[in-house]
Amino acid sequence: MSEQIKTKYDKMTDYIISVFDVFNKINDKSNDKNNQKLKMIALVILNYVKYMAKEFNVDLNNLNKKETINLIPIFEYIAYNNIELYDFSKINVEDVDITKKEDLERFVLTHVYYITQPTGTK
Repeated sequence: MSEQIKTKYDKMTDYIISVFDVFNKINDKSNDKNNQKLKMIALVILNYVKYMAKEFNVDLNNLNKKETINLIPIFEYIAYNNIELYDFSKINVEDVDITKKEDLERFVLTHVYYITQPTGTK
């Protein structure tokens, strides 16, 4: 999967940084609200983004937390790679095989989408 993306998608650094920024926001929110479910989602996103950063040589260590997040690279990545997000109302979490990179990516991006959209924050 990653080798294919490397040759096709040229904004991986922006994408990875945007997902990392989303992780930071979700993680902070989970800490503020002491929400363990949100914390688990944040950790799944962190593991994914760390894997992608390593795969594409992106250094996450020197990034500062941002007040606003540029979601455009995430949505461009989803559209460019034609990723179909999960409909959580129609599947069980057990149906997602997070040992498969494609499923994990869909799972993470679906959470990012639902959490960052106005209807996902209610």
